[in-house]
Amino acid sequence: MAKNGLYNAGANKAALSSVTTGEKGILVAGVDYNAYSSIAKGEPVQIYYPKSGTVINPRPAMILKTSKNVDNAKAFMDYLLSDEAQQMVANAYLLPGRSDVTCTTRLNANEIPQLKTDWSSMMKISDDTASKLVNLCK
Repeated sequence: MAKNGLYNAGANKAALSSVTTGEKGILVAGVDYNAYSSIAKGEPVQIYYPKSGTVINPRPAMILKTSKNVDNAKAFMDYLLSDEAQQMVANAYLLPGRSDVTCTTRLNANEIPQLKTDWSSMMKISDDTASKLVNLCK
């Protein structure tokens, strides 16, 4: 517990993103996996996407300049984007990062209405709000 009485254990930056940026959004990877795997088990779960659109937050993959084995990191990145790995992602109830690899049992990213998003503005607001939250929790 922080000095101001707020509990922040387990806070997830991605989950707090819509709070700190003020944007409406969904965490596609986690939500889709949990919901669709529950549906496959027969649980009465549904996913609804608003007609007005939502935000699909990309999960960038990158190689740090300080990586000790850049060649292996590049090989892993190549594999992540390969046909095999992308199909595994689709089969695991997650949205693939490539539009030519599709899911057959649920909506694909191009079928979900999306809001136009100014990512640089969102990140600026996010950074400012995150700083304020950090100061509150000291």
